[in-house]
Amino acid sequence: MSEYHRSRTANQVKPENTALADDLRANLKGKPTRSGFNRSFKHEMWSFLSDVLKVVIVIVLCIGFVCGGFGAGMLLGYAASTKPLAVGDLTTTGQASQTSFVYDIEGNQIAKLTGSENVDRVYVSFGEIKHTYIDEAVVSIEDERFYEHSGIDLKRIGGAILSALAHGGTATYGGSTITQQAVKLISGQDQHSTSRKVQEWFSAMELEQHLSKDEIMELYINLAPMGNNYVGIQSAAQNYFGKDAKDLNIAECALLAGLPKSPSYYNPLRESGKRNCLRRMRIILRKMYELGHITDEQYQEALNTNIEFKSRDANSGVHVNSYFAEYAISQVIGDVAKSRGISRALASTIVYNRGYHIYTTMEPNVQAVLDEAFTKKDLFQTKPKKLEDLPEKPTGSMVVINSETGAIAAMQGGYGRKTQNLVLNRATSSRRSPGSSIKPLIDYGPAFELDLIAPGTIFVDEKVYLNPSKPKVAWPKNYSRKYEGPITVRKALVTSKNTVAVMVWNEVGGETALWFLSQVGIDKLDSNGFVYPSQAIGGVGKGVTTLEMAAAYNTFASGGTFTQPYAYTKVLDSDGNVVLSANPTTRRVYSAETCFLMADVLKGVVTTGTPSNYGGQIKNDKGGKIDTAGKTGTTSDNIDKWFCGFTPYYSAAVWYGYDNRLRQTEIPSYDYNNAVRIWMYCMNKIHKDLPAAKFEKPDTIVTAEACSSGYTPNDACRNAMTVRSDYYVAGSSLIPDPDAPCPIHVPSPTPTPAPEEEDGEEE
Repeated sequence: MSEYHRSRTANQVKPENTALADDLRANLKGKPTRSGFNRSFKHEMWSFLSDVLKVVIVIVLCIGFVCGGFGAGMLLGYAASTKPLAVGDLTTTGQASQTSFVYDIEGNQIAKLTGSENVDRVYVSFGEIKHTYIDEAVVSIEDERFYEHSGIDLKRIGGAILSALAHGGTATYGGSTITQQAVKLISGQDQHSTSRKVQEWFSAMELEQHLSKDEIMELYINLAPMGNNYVGIQSAAQNYFGKDAKDLNIAECALLAGLPKSPSYYNPLRESGKRNCLRRMRIILRKMYELGHITDEQYQEALNTNIEFKSRDANSGVHVNSYFAEYAISQVIGDVAKSRGISRALASTIVYNRGYHIYTTMEPNVQAVLDEAFTKKDLFQTKPKKLEDLPEKPTGSMVVINSETGAIAAMQGGYGRKTQNLVLNRATSSRRSPGSSIKPLIDYGPAFELDLIAPGTIFVDEKVYLNPSKPKVAWPKNYSRKYEGPITVRKALVTSKNTVAVMVWNEVGGETALWFLSQVGIDKLDSNGFVYPSQAIGGVGKGVTTLEMAAAYNTFASGGTFTQPYAYTKVLDSDGNVVLSANPTTRRVYSAETCFLMADVLKGVVTTGTPSNYGGQIKNDKGGKIDTAGKTGTTSDNIDKWFCGFTPYYSAAVWYGYDNRLRQTEIPSYDYNNAVRIWMYCMNKIHKDLPAAKFEKPDTIVTAEACSSGYTPNDACRNAMTVRSDYYVAGSSLIPDPDAPCPIHVPSPTPTPAPEEEDGEEE
């Protein structure tokens, strides 16, 4: 026994005098093979941990032997599936930026695109700003070994993993290099998955093979998000400091280098964001000093520099593009990104700087009418003095579609003169409740197509209980709160009866109704994808855009074919080569018979409803009639007003209301009809030189008489004047059966004359 053990034994209390000792002896068997007190606590812990480590190593090796082939296969699979980056013309190094142009359908120039005119993203070559400290600032905070690695930094990746382990799964910094971040900015892919990360590694190494470090840095500083929709160092410098990137000082370079990590958190235009970005700026300056990119004198001077935020005038030297031109450019950017597999940010840079020629579908004469109408105050404010105290004024949007091609002919995104680029386009970006204007698309159109109704089909307009969640509460209610009893589909749609609309929707089925709606370009009325009866009358959560409504109604005008609305026909590069050609999605949704029946019914809205007060059916300058169909739409709270309609030439939709940015504003009663007024004003001017035209009636449309009861009329029906003639599809089961005459109106029996008395003989 060792001296240590002997001394400890001598000083211990004898166990035989304790109850615990008795218990230990009773349960103790055998003898120890070595002393339990000959090693320290740290020694014991290390022994334990080493044993655990050995077990873990064995398990990992086993898993590695078993799964190694599978893991390697996975890595090879990820690598093989990595899409090669389209690195051609990604940078402007060694070449000058070229102006791109936008043209209308007649070849007239409507917009000129240069970096200087696009305040949100302005491309600048690395050579122009290399003398500044922007690259040193970016390298210091994002990737200090940028000029040493080949695309990925194994040391940084390992550090990020250890950082995550030390901080409960959240790393204090990322493992991505500047090259990897450039890959994400080029591809637009940022999903958090193992496969994407591995593919990103391979893409980064590939990018390093094709581009120099300066070119990669150029891509990064031009594509990095800088907050407030600003992209790239040049737009950030102009909009935050009122200067070009080439004039940035060290402190400003450090501040801008810190923004891409979290543009919203470090937003210099917010007070809290300004404090955050200034703190980060000082951290970056310290890193720049520690890495030797700046001297102690420069470091101290930068710390003491007063940062002045001075935004550049958003309109200085900038041509303001129309809503149409901006939407067409946006479509081109999206299609370039999709065709080349790159991000929208990079696609935008290419479109603005590569001398593209974009030929749009804008019809100048049609667009001129909308431009003029949307500056007419009397169309938007019938009583301006009563609106003076409102926090915002009414506005609207309108889209006109060429019925033959399905192309966008004209667009307006707001009332008044457009004073800035890239402002809210209400025609394409504002989603509003459609009210009753949705009824032809979700109720009656599908029902006509499925042969469930005809214009003469009878429904009973009465108090109903069609809300499954509240079966004891009368719903829906008509706008007028009145009921008319038996009523035809034609009259129910023209007078916008909510009761009948929901009944028809029930006949179609909610899922089927939404399917038809998706076929005309409106995927979901509710963001959650639920089906509920109020959708039948415009009760929606997600809302619709003016462009969507115009394109959906154009399906009826075109004879049943939906065309995904498009704004350009082709894009050529500076050498005249075709970059893109319009290839709009089309699909057959409705038969020609359904379209004619719908158009004929909706003509009644124009001739007898509110539009009749503003001209009704359109006439050209020579008095020739042009068939006009349409439907009004009003939300129950009078927040939104719509008119959507079409002629044989054009389809158009108008939304009218308030943006409601500050508070929800109800449209006053004297402005209720402004959507109709705007639509009729524009469409009358658009059609003034067009020939008279009618909606084409298919040969399969027949005329049949029906009693108001829905049955084949008899003489009693005629005497009661309940007979009306209407259109039906030939062979439809909805045509009144001639062998089933009306049982409601029964002819009165012909009275039998009394027999004549014979003259008696005289006696």
